[in-house]
Amino acid sequence: MDATTAGPARNCSAIVRLVRFTAYEPLFLLTGLFGALLTFAPLDSMLAVLMIFIASSAAFGFVINDISDRDLDAHESHPRNPLADGTCPLSVAYATGFILLLTSLICCALLPVPLILLGGLELFIFVTYSFAIEVKNIAGLDLVFHGLFPALYGAMGFVLYRSPDRTAVVYVLLVFTFGAVAEIFNEIRDYEKDRLVRKNFVMVVGRKTAYGITLVLLTLALTGTALFAIINPAFHWLLVCVPFGLLLIQPVWQAMRDERYEKNFVQTVNARGIVLALAMIGIFSVLRYSGAVLSY
Repeated sequence: MDATTAGPARNCSAIVRLVRFTAYEPLFLLTGLFGALLTFAPLDSMLAVLMIFIASSAAFGFVINDISDRDLDAHESHPRNPLADGTCPLSVAYATGFILLLTSLICCALLPVPLILLGGLELFIFVTYSFAIEVKNIAGLDLVFHGLFPALYGAMGFVLYRSPDRTAVVYVLLVFTFGAVAEIFNEIRDYEKDRLVRKNFVMVVGRKTAYGITLVLLTLALTGTALFAIINPAFHWLLVCVPFGLLLIQPVWQAMRDERYEKNFVQTVNARGIVLALAMIGIFSVLRYSGAVLSY
């Protein structure tokens, strides 16, 4: 690779790291898709617009978060943030963020009015999580905002085809819980770095208590899923998936007992969460389109 191509290639590689597509984006996309599937309505091209909005808005959120954290992340020996190690120029990050925001706004404007409101709220919490209010530094509210990230995407997928009902409420609450737990995971992983300046949830309650809270929340979420599946005949198939939720708890338990796993358990949980979500959507799609599962 010569000097004329090294610069653009390096920037492209940095942008890939910046948008962190493999971190949470697959789960965000699957959350919106599953919300739409739960309506049992025929899917159309508007779902594609929603998927682009989810991908672009989530990536925008990651970019501005890295911009706001670039100085703090520089204290890490091997920062995930490409702005912290100098891999990505700040100007490239700002340009990428602007393009992603513009794409999000265009897609949002093409959606029905209720989704425009939800999409606008999504962008608002992404911005205020990292800038202005800086909710990520406010214990308790940091969990609420991080829970809303995927919960709003799930609500948008459902509301695109059906008015909110009991199923929508249960689904959004469950997704919200997993989103809040993900924030605790991130704060546990980044504890040593964050304690320099942060006053987030884990800083306030401590790591040991935070681990206990995550285990309780995950157990409640899995129990709630099982109860909902038992009560609703159309979702009995979920009972097959619930035991596999223990695969999300095992890395947490391991990290809680051995600090050596704290830096890697978040990645393990995310990877297993993506596989489990894909399996659930695959099972549901086969049952739904084969006629084995009828609308509730």
